[in-house]
Amino acid sequence: MDRKALLFPCGLVLASAYLSTAPPVDYSFALDKPLHTIAVVLLLTGLAVVATEAGSSRNTQPRPTARYVAIALRHGQSRPASEEIWTEAGQPGRRRAWGVRAVGALLAVLLFAICGRVAIFYRVIKDVECSGPSTLAFLPLVAALYHSLRHPSLRQYPAWSADPRPRTQPQLDRLSAFIFDASTRYIAPSLLLSISSFLVIIKSGTLRSTYICPTANSTATIVPSLQGLAFLLDCLLVQLIYRLVDDGIAPPDDWTIHLQDGTSNLLLVGLTLVASSLVLLVAGIVIYPAMPEHREWMLSFSSDYLFGLLRLSLMIPFMTLCFLKSARLYGVLSSVLMAAFSSAYISLLRTLGTGVSHSFPPKSTVGLVLCLALLTIALILYLVTDTNIETRVRSKIPVRLGRNQSVTFIVLLVAFSVGVVVYRRQGPVLEHPITSLIQVATVQHEQWKSQAHRSESLAEAVVHYQQRYNRDPPPNFDKWYHFAVGRNSIVIDDYDNIEEDLAPFSSFNADDLRLRTATVLATKEGVAGIRIRDGNAEVFSNPLDTHRWSMDGAVMMIQHFAEFLPDMDLALNLHDESRVAVPYERLQDALDNPQPYPIPEPSRPSKDFSKDRATAWLDIGRVRTDPHFFEEGRIKPSYENFGSIACSPKSRARKERHWITKTFCHTCTQHHSMGAFVANWSLSADPCHQPDLANLHGMHLSPASLWGTHDIVPIFSQSRAPGYVDIRYPSPWNYMDKARYEFDEKFPDPHFQDKENMLFWRGSTTEGVTTQGTWKGMLRQRLVHLLNNETSRQPILLPKGDRSTHLEYVLQRTAAIKKYLETKIDVRLVGPIARCAGRDCIDQTNEFGFGDPVDFRQHWRYRYLFDADGAGFSGRFIPFLQSNSVVFKTALFREWYEGRLTAWKHFVPVDLRLHDILSTLAYFGGYGIEQRSRRMMEGRIKEAESIARDGKVWTEKVLRKEDMEVYMFRLLLEWGRLTDDARTEVGYRGERKGSAVRERGL
Repeated sequence: MDRKALLFPCGLVLASAYLSTAPPVDYSFALDKPLHTIAVVLLLTGLAVVATEAGSSRNTQPRPTARYVAIALRHGQSRPASEEIWTEAGQPGRRRAWGVRAVGALLAVLLFAICGRVAIFYRVIKDVECSGPSTLAFLPLVAALYHSLRHPSLRQYPAWSADPRPRTQPQLDRLSAFIFDASTRYIAPSLLLSISSFLVIIKSGTLRSTYICPTANSTATIVPSLQGLAFLLDCLLVQLIYRLVDDGIAPPDDWTIHLQDGTSNLLLVGLTLVASSLVLLVAGIVIYPAMPEHREWMLSFSSDYLFGLLRLSLMIPFMTLCFLKSARLYGVLSSVLMAAFSSAYISLLRTLGTGVSHSFPPKSTVGLVLCLALLTIALILYLVTDTNIETRVRSKIPVRLGRNQSVTFIVLLVAFSVGVVVYRRQGPVLEHPITSLIQVATVQHEQWKSQAHRSESLAEAVVHYQQRYNRDPPPNFDKWYHFAVGRNSIVIDDYDNIEEDLAPFSSFNADDLRLRTATVLATKEGVAGIRIRDGNAEVFSNPLDTHRWSMDGAVMMIQHFAEFLPDMDLALNLHDESRVAVPYERLQDALDNPQPYPIPEPSRPSKDFSKDRATAWLDIGRVRTDPHFFEEGRIKPSYENFGSIACSPKSRARKERHWITKTFCHTCTQHHSMGAFVANWSLSADPCHQPDLANLHGMHLSPASLWGTHDIVPIFSQSRAPGYVDIRYPSPWNYMDKARYEFDEKFPDPHFQDKENMLFWRGSTTEGVTTQGTWKGMLRQRLVHLLNNETSRQPILLPKGDRSTHLEYVLQRTAAIKKYLETKIDVRLVGPIARCAGRDCIDQTNEFGFGDPVDFRQHWRYRYLFDADGAGFSGRFIPFLQSNSVVFKTALFREWYEGRLTAWKHFVPVDLRLHDILSTLAYFGGYGIEQRSRRMMEGRIKEAESIARDGKVWTEKVLRKEDMEVYMFRLLLEWGRLTDDARTEVGYRGERKGSAVRERGL
């Protein structure tokens, strides 16, 4: 046995399995530029084939096909010129040499088919959300059928031999002959393999994302049609390549291509692949001058893209060479099935491995076991028929599996698969996750509230501050404490948000922070300044009139305590989007090297802020500015360059690209979810474990006014997306009551039980600028499309039967779910479409039905109010919380009060993917009660009313205007110390014994 011959099939199996796992292809950055990637892969694959064939032709001589020579009996000692050559299979071999023109025409067809297939692939992945299941699973069957047509199973025998088979055969014998015959033995296993693989593809893609496949234009029909055309081209490519790849095992016939000069067919295949790559290159050269808007995209290559390209450009040529070598040893069909079986088993095991956490996403274990059974039967048929010595040319097989080896391999495979099925089997859900989440939220809220206000005196507040942050409080902490107590603040000790926001700046000295502030203000790029001098706050740097109200609101807030603040300048962000995105390495370096604060010492006296601070702040008119200090990030994808650069290089956000927007990324939700429901609100917006967020929010897809920087500069923003380090401060929008909770006789706010049982939302398309179809992934558009259109089935957690206490996730059409939901849904966009350009405006207008604008006070009519981000944070959230309604909230942006509100206690969190919204409505409102559905579920009205009441009461305690002032006061005291030259010395250390206490009326 030539053990070296096992290297090639093993390499083929491993390469196929590797390419079938998610990261190499499904999550590859190489698909950011598919045409570039395909051109490089075709070129390298073609060159590898050419180099291999050129080396083989020099080092080896072709081995003659095993054959029998028919010699007439009367010429026993000689062979006539017209001898007949018979193969071991019993068929006459025909030698026919193809001319150069015929082969050239065939290669031209091959070149055209490859280029056409590439063009269709590019068009399909451009709108991959509309694509259907891949039909690549049926290519092994196509190859098997073509193989049987090339070599008919009805054997012909020489004239001098008798046909050993009877002229009439029983049906069982015919079936046996069909399965085990040399030419048709691949059809049965290929059929079962294709069916099982296709079923796995369907079952693994049943849960689609909420990324929109438009129904108003032709995309939803064009893409599946192109997939059908692509399958026809695939079939043509299979036929052409099969005819060109002469494995030397299958008997020669009229269809086998042999060139007159003996040139290797594979050499021509390799040259055709190279030519296909050159065609793409020429197309790029033609497009480059004609489309200048795409030049930067065509010639810019990120390191992530290059690494993804390297992986594919190494693995695919390697797999191709292993396939060609294996084809010469075992035959083309055997090599095809080796690759197909390994890919199918890996895909099946991947699908079995999903849905382990709380039985989500839903999967049919029975259906997958059936697929596994079909796949195993197919493998058994293949191994049994392929080990039949009568169907092989023995001289061409240096190594093969015997029957005992095959049986052992199959037993081990079945045992392993059954073990995986048992281990990964989904059981019913015994208790609804929301019930558990509400109970946990109550405990978490009580714990947070108890530690947020432990201090009953100034002395206790100082001690708790020292213990919590391992340093003395800032100067004038006593003034802040009395200010907070005077405004009845129940949050005294927990200001971790301020600590988190200012942590990156503690590694810079005060002079550096002042310079960075002046540099930002001098750019005048969407920023404005507030100057505090001698206890008075004022706006400077002339903000635009459209943003003047925001600056005036901030000054109005600060003026209440400005007399206790040191002199300082503040740079405030005027844009909705965040501004400061710092790369992971730079951010970690800043966090790991903070300048030390003094260790608390009770005997040390307090020291106030330094004198003459005003002169230390630079005149922005004298600061040299870099015109490229802020990088324009608007109207283009920002996730890679801004949204995820603060994540670790080992995180999924930095290692994967979730380009298949049609599929739901279940692994992206496991870190922050319990089943389908959000369990960790803060983590649910973190991009580091969620690469699919790049396509699910306007901030990442196409922000309207993003001008960002990668430098650590102090910019105060009203909110920020995770991954940014802007300093959050209370929004003037809420402080100045731009959206106010108020009611009257015409628009009352009734008790929860008296409200209409409806989920209500109205909004406009202000999340981002929609260009080149980016609207299909924006949060607001996805919300409206999900709840008003029929594009795919959605998951919902329901009882297994009308009397069952066990629950299970099922997939149903949105219309069917809405029919049985007791809570009605009224979710609409308010037209006309805003922030769009060109075709995107028309497509959105045709896709969505628009609702009429409503008075803001009309929201109080409904039990459930939905709240979603716009271009920045939602200004309606606090008024919604103040009402008697339950607030369903989904958001990317986080504000100053993060942590004060507890999800499932004060509001209902919804994942940014929106896959949980229907199940949540069914939990609170009920399902199928009036219509007597088989899966009836009583609504938890009391739980919903409790969330509405708790949210209202708590909001009126911790999110008042007074709380905004208290937070801002504390924030600016901490910022004042950071910008003080004597940072390591200043601080408040409490009242010394024997000294008189003088308190100012606050």
